[in-house]
Amino acid sequence: MKTVTFTTNGEKNMGFDARSDAGYRVLSYSGNLGGGTLRVKTQVPDGGDAVPVPNSKLNATMNDAAGDLKQQLIFQGAGTVFVELAGATNPNCKVSVA
Repeated sequence: MKTVTFTTNGEKNMGFDARSDAGYRVLSYSGNLGGGTLRVKTQVPDGGDAVPVPNSKLNATMNDAAGDLKQQLIFQGAGTVFVELAGATNPNCKVSVA
């Protein structure tokens, strides 16, 4: 698991592959997204662009079926994991990928 802190918009390399023994990874966050959206991306080893993983966005307006704030998501992918925060104003959040 790796944890990073976002205090500005940007993209952070999590430094490990999206593939895992469990077959999936989990992104979670705590703190203030500043109105922005988190998105998981992966990059293939040959240096291609980091591209979005389908259905891997979270923002502070997303709720689950019980009406609770969604603060984690499960994703599958291949290549190096990146997390991007975009559209935020004064964010301060910790993001973990396991």
